[in-house]
Amino acid sequence: RADIAPLPFAAMLSSDLLSCGIDRWYPDLRRLTIRSVLVPLPPDFAAYLVADGVVLPGGDDEAGASPAGEEADDESADGSAALALPASFEAVRRAIDDGIERLGGAVFVKLNWSAPRDAAWVLGGSLKCTSSEDVLLLLQSSDRAAHDLTEARRMCEDAAAAGEGGAGVDAAGEPHGFVLALRKWCEL
Repeated sequence: RADIAPLPFAAMLSSDLLSCGIDRWYPDLRRLTIRSVLVPLPPDFAAYLVADGVVLPGGDDEAGASPAGEEADDESADGSAALALPASFEAVRRAIDDGIERLGGAVFVKLNWSAPRDAAWVLGGSLKCTSSEDVLLLLQSSDRAAHDLTEARRMCEDAAAAGEGGAGVDAAGEPHGFVLALRKWCEL
């Protein structure tokens, strides 16, 4: 309706968004919240998470999966574009598995801002992850995770004006990337 005035919200800046990320508040509040392990995500790994298709490493028959460090063919056997695993894949996968073990064998995952709640269907309706494969499947299947990785910064007035998206720099000019938070699984 034309007679309704817009709400007087201040525009959100990148620094506001970054301040809400778990990597900013968890170190100060860790004694007051659920135990967590933060895993930094290299840019090539973040790109892997939002690429079309879901590719998890496994046997040699994995369509589109290439071992870390090897080039993938441009097309897979069925003619679709192949998705190569990033060079950082094994290191991140190991960090995820180590974090799960440190937190008792089961975790709830989230990226800087959002949890992949929209993808619980891939794990039978639960967000409980017990392996790096569960974590990767959940993140690759989630529109919420894709939004965090590609669109969250574009909502910020200063980033939108500069044409930024995804990871960038904070107000002090420091690089700021993405993190994966592994939070100890709790039945609430």
